[in-house]
Amino acid sequence: MESAPAAPAPASQVASTRRPDWRLVAVFYVICFVWVSLVALGLFLAGANMSPTGAQLVFQLAVAFLYMPAPLVSALIAERVGKRRPLIRSTFEGFGRRLPRLLLTYVALSAAVFVTFLVLAIVFGNVLHVPGVGQLIGSQTELNRNLTALMSQVPNGQSAAAPASRTLNMPPIGLLYVVALLGGLSAGLTINGLFAYGEEYGWRGFLMNELRSLGPVRANLLIGVLWGLFHAPIILMGFNYAPHRFLGIPMMVVLCTPFSFLLWRARQFTGSLLAPAILHGAFNGYAGFFLLLVVSRDPIVSLPVGLLGAAGLALVALAFWKWSDGRLAESSAA
Repeated sequence: MESAPAAPAPASQVASTRRPDWRLVAVFYVICFVWVSLVALGLFLAGANMSPTGAQLVFQLAVAFLYMPAPLVSALIAERVGKRRPLIRSTFEGFGRRLPRLLLTYVALSAAVFVTFLVLAIVFGNVLHVPGVGQLIGSQTELNRNLTALMSQVPNGQSAAAPASRTLNMPPIGLLYVVALLGGLSAGLTINGLFAYGEEYGWRGFLMNELRSLGPVRANLLIGVLWGLFHAPIILMGFNYAPHRFLGIPMMVVLCTPFSFLLWRARQFTGSLLAPAILHGAFNGYAGFFLLLVVSRDPIVSLPVGLLGAAGLALVALAFWKWSDGRLAESSAA
């Protein structure tokens, strides 16, 4: 008797033979980019500083509530213009059947990214001392110094030399790494994953469905560029790459491209758009911890959003792509 596919594709996935409707792609991206540009302009006029050591909570919440939903709303409009069945209707189709694979994939990939980042930081920062990578914190004293510097809004590149003005009640350094991993996993399954769904609906949902016939490589390369440029308005305000505001824009494209390959394969492997959403959410959760865990860093080079972060995502994406190839083929042939 024939067995059912292990991870059937959602009903909303389109056939790979359908050519991209570039008109709908343009509608989606123009609405999306104009939206986030207006949000960034509003934040700028309100005096927002989006640098990691200067961003106020109110402005961080504004980005979460106003910036990240833009791809979702833009995709819903484009779907209506193109008379497509809204992908949102099928988000939870077969959820119970897909849940075990979804959770296992999520935990494995999130942990793989986190561990890969730590290994790269140790090798290129602590051992080889590559300029800009920074050093992974290994002692409670370094941790207290870095946290004190961050709380004082001292640029992270100077934090290693900042004096510890007071004793901070922090967990042992080894335990903090465990907390970072578990915190990222929890964030991806909760609030971070919810906000990331707004982005993933547009990029790995609507846009990937439209571009599927280009093949996974060309489609993800194009989406990586568009997704990276989507962040340009707030990068110019210091988001992620302060003080490299202009160089940060192409760097974000470099980061988003391998990340898109990883997130797309997670959707394909699990048959669920929730997979890239919660993975994206976990990554955002880890990002804050690396401000604590890596000192004397240059954001263009270091973790989590610099060249080393892009390399780590590329390694995990390549390994997952190769590992899952045979299993997807078996599922299709079953």
